Amino acid sequence: VASAMFGYDGHRGRVNYLAVAPDHRRRGHARRLMDEGEARLTALGCPKLSLQLRTDNPQAAAFYTRLGYGQDAAVSFGKRLIADS
Repeated sequence: VASAMFGYDGHRGRVNYLAVAPDHRRRGHARRLMDEGEARLTALGCPKLSLQLRTDNPQAAAFYTRLGYGQDAAVSFGKRLIADS
């Protein structure tokens, strides 16, 4: 129904791949996953949680804004190692 992957490198936390099945959206699953991830990272002493969003996903941006997240002054770099098929 819903899943997320959280990580912590001892400096910053990350959340990746938060997803909710389309038929189960808008029922609080994503918020509960974020609450749990934030609580676990806080318990580990994690001072900040970061995430990346695609610019073509305004619904996700609105969701994270409602949770108190804001845009950092950072630029994401990437390099494709295997070409898309």
